[in-house]
Amino acid sequence: MPVFRRRVVTLLVLLLCTVPLAALGKEQPRFILENAHLRAEFDRQGRLLKLIDLTTGWEIQRRPELARSFQMFAPLPGRRFNPVFGAEQKPPQVVFDRRGQTLIFHWSELKSRFGGTLPVDFQAKVALTEKGLVFRASLRNESKATIETVRWPILGDLSVPRGTRSLAQLGMEYGGMVRLELFPKFDNQPGYFGVDYPTQFLKTPYSPFSLVAADSQGLYVSYHDTTLQQLVEFSAQLRPGYVSYEYWDKGVNPTTDTLSGKPVHLQFEVIHFPFAAPGDSVTIGPVVLQPYKGDWHAGADVYRQWRKSWLRPARKPAWLRKVHSWQQIHMNNPEGDVRYRYRDLVTIGKDCARYDVGAIQVTGWTLGGQDSQNPSHNTDPRLGTWQELRDAIARVQRLGVKVVLFAKFTWADRTTAWYRNELVRYATKDPYGDPHVYPGYAYQTATQLADINTHRFVPLCPLCPEWRAIATKEFLKTVALGADGILYDENQHHGGVYYCFDPSHGHHVPANVFAGDALLARGFHKAATEAGRPDFFFGGEGNYDFQFEEYHLSYFRVDLNHVPIHRYVAPDAAMMIAVGGYNDRNMINLALMDRYIISYEPRNFKGRLQEFPLTVRYGQQVDNLRRRYSDYLWDAEFRDTVGATVTESGRPYAHYSVFRDTRTGKRAIVLVNFDYHRNLRLKVRLPGAQPDGLVVVRPEAPDPELYTGAVELPPNSAAVVLEK
Repeated sequence: MPVFRRRVVTLLVLLLCTVPLAALGKEQPRFILENAHLRAEFDRQGRLLKLIDLTTGWEIQRRPELARSFQMFAPLPGRRFNPVFGAEQKPPQVVFDRRGQTLIFHWSELKSRFGGTLPVDFQAKVALTEKGLVFRASLRNESKATIETVRWPILGDLSVPRGTRSLAQLGMEYGGMVRLELFPKFDNQPGYFGVDYPTQFLKTPYSPFSLVAADSQGLYVSYHDTTLQQLVEFSAQLRPGYVSYEYWDKGVNPTTDTLSGKPVHLQFEVIHFPFAAPGDSVTIGPVVLQPYKGDWHAGADVYRQWRKSWLRPARKPAWLRKVHSWQQIHMNNPEGDVRYRYRDLVTIGKDCARYDVGAIQVTGWTLGGQDSQNPSHNTDPRLGTWQELRDAIARVQRLGVKVVLFAKFTWADRTTAWYRNELVRYATKDPYGDPHVYPGYAYQTATQLADINTHRFVPLCPLCPEWRAIATKEFLKTVALGADGILYDENQHHGGVYYCFDPSHGHHVPANVFAGDALLARGFHKAATEAGRPDFFFGGEGNYDFQFEEYHLSYFRVDLNHVPIHRYVAPDAAMMIAVGGYNDRNMINLALMDRYIISYEPRNFKGRLQEFPLTVRYGQQVDNLRRRYSDYLWDAEFRDTVGATVTESGRPYAHYSVFRDTRTGKRAIVLVNFDYHRNLRLKVRLPGAQPDGLVVVRPEAPDPELYTGAVELPPNSAAVVLEK
């Protein structure tokens, strides 16, 4: 067919799909996007009627009568509650390209609940691709109201797969997994007084995705955008509510389709916060919905695949790539409890050299002590002189120990004259023009621990160029001291603040302050390079995933319930956990199992290494094992529990991990017993392994012994099964 005729036919098809609803008669058409894996049905109003995983039969969106299209909020003067419901709009224009598997809904005027018709142009696009169902939208606001939020897409009836024992939202948070239960009980996050229905949400950028996870399948929902221009929430509601309350934030779900004459359903929404002001044009999305089969690893694999397409990790210094451990040491706090002077750092360095600890994180070295006088990175005369600190750092480095200085640029100490006279201009502001306030941290004295004289903090806006210039000047003080790097504490959050409303900062009002995190970090990198230190180390506390483009390491604290989803997503990233117990074999074993660097922190990082010899001795044994078998335990790919099964008395056992040598394909299984009293006998099944091709090594017995069908594991111990 000639090109001209093909274009005419295509145009006729598209025109037929945009016929007004009245011309179609009483029967409303359905628009179906379908491939071998997924079927999505929409109606003329843009409502998602059905969403079916064709590989498992799961009707993700089950009942068409509960379908939703979109929802917005456009606050009015004197009445902020002014919703815009997709169901209350005139039928949109529809363009349906069945061959291209795309569907476009176009609304040109939007009726609001209390503000009349708003001249807002909203175009929502859905495409079915090999990567799933992709939702995008664009909005042009010619009204006098600000369009603060847009909910798109909405699953009005998120169903529980048949036979499922539990359904939950899973996401990433502070180095690990966050789990919000959806069924059979529902976790409510906002106060009961603020919502009609129990509600929960995961927020970007902490969690760039939500896994709606059933027992052996799930739905991956993700916001595939790396600009951080908008806050996006993955939100669920239980309607009409609990059968009964167990606690104020948790109750029992109904199990019938109706309750007291009302439909029972889970509503799942992706909420965007564009804050489109009058005259603004904004884009929304892409949001990707993709079913997966298996446990949470299969859902995380979808994110991992997308992550590979754009994330370019910061190149780690050579010393960071080797097996090593750290010590964190605290020098001073806001109450003036001076523990060490700068010259004492040499003694700490000698301890580290003696115990084979490769780096020191020095905390509380700045003016006023830890969490005081922020964001000053001046030295404190009570601890010694600037030159004394510089000389001490150099002497520690000559011992073969790296020195990393604790740093913080997140906020200003509200008690200081610097804040009152200058920094207040760069504070993030709320919609009422007031600076946000963070409660701060209490130290040591009974008065402060009672929160009576605690230093309150004010978050500073990283989107403000003037503040970034001040922060860079403070950062360069750490470079001038000759340190090997910084560990930027609390780099991953802004005290719960997302948007800054200060028009003097030079950004859109409001603006998502997280979009300034990379700008600040890149400025630090540039300044370090210009100062002749291109190898300067950048660590952060609990990095959200996008920050691995700028930061070499993420440091965080975990417990034994920790699920290493972040390690699974970023298997090559340097991650470090705190170890503070006096015989803390369990936390060291967790570090072995999840490939974390050990940070020794005796007496809550105020003591010296010799204070807990049992912990240090066992940590040395674990690090020596990792060095000897680095191809298996350090340079290999972390697979969590994927690729092997472990049983104890015939029942599945949970505390193990699998590593795979990326060059040879050989595998290692780390087995851990966290119990304080019970001996375990564990059996390992490693598909494809030869019966006589497995050996066992232990931190206390690193020479290989033949695996004879089971591993005896005493309390608080670990063993590794290696594939020869």
